[in-house]
Amino acid sequence: MGGIDASRWKPRRTKGTVIYKTRNQFAWAVIAAGTVFFATFYSVVSYIGGDDLKQRLRRDFFEKTEEEVDRKNLMRFSLIAPKRGDTIRKLLEEEKEDQARK
Repeated sequence: MGGIDASRWKPRRTKGTVIYKTRNQFAWAVIAAGTVFFATFYSVVSYIGGDDLKQRLRRDFFEKTEEEVDRKNLMRFSLIAPKRGDTIRKLLEEEKEDQARK
């Protein structure tokens, strides 16, 4: 009886194989293509959109309204589960009433 021929076995790990290198090259290509597409699209859109689009993007992404800041602070400093929108509105109204009384 002869021994087992181990030369035809599949590798136990993918590292160092052709598929490993191909998979990594494909992943890097997808990341690079996505980055190029994102940069091209947004640079063209901001160029075509002009100042109005730039102001809207700046307002939507960078500037936070007072209500949003208050809501985030309520959720951040609360030790219990996050409150529902109705509860937050009610608390804000009560706070405004308290300030009006003072």
